[in-house]
Parts: sequence; structure tokens; C-alpha cells
Amino acid sequence: MLILRKLLKVLLLPVAFVLFFIRWALEASVKLTEWAVGLLTLIVGAAIIYSIVIHRWGDLFLYSLIFAGIMVILMAVVVVQDFCSSMLDKISML
Repeated sequence: MLILRKLLKVLLLPVAFVLFFIRWALEASVKLTEWAVGLLTLIVGAAIIYSIVIHRWGDLFLYSLIFAGIMVILMAVVVVQDFCSSMLDKISML
């Protein structure tokens, strides 16, 4: 059984490398673009408030979609990072 586990661990090394690279690339891209995403979120938030005050409901809908899209992308990045981390932990526990 020990030999089978070690063999499986060796076979899963390329998968672990790909998962590690994906997690690293996502973390690096988030760190490099966090100021731009934060600024874009602030601008869209201010545009949403402005649209509410001016009663431009069409613009409010578009700005809300942009804001929701930003949040969905950020959530997807976090989910993929967590998935990669959990798979790397399971591979290392073999």
C-alpha cells in the first residue's frame, strides 16, 4: 500500500505543479492589478450614486452590471485559488 501511495504521488506531481502555477499566477495578477481594480470599483460606485441622484435609471442599470461583473470576476479568482490550494493539500496528504 505504501508503494502504491508513493507511485500515485509521483504520478500526481505534474498536476500539483500545474495547480501551484495557476494559484501563483492568480495571486500575482491580483497583486499587480489591485490598485486598478480598486480604483475602477470606486469610480463605478460613485457613478452608481450619481445615477441615483440624477435619476438616470438606464445608466444605473449599466453601472450596476459593471460592478456586479467586477465582483463576480474577483469571486471567481478566489474560488479558483481556494480550489487549487485544497487540491494541493490533498495531493500532499497522500
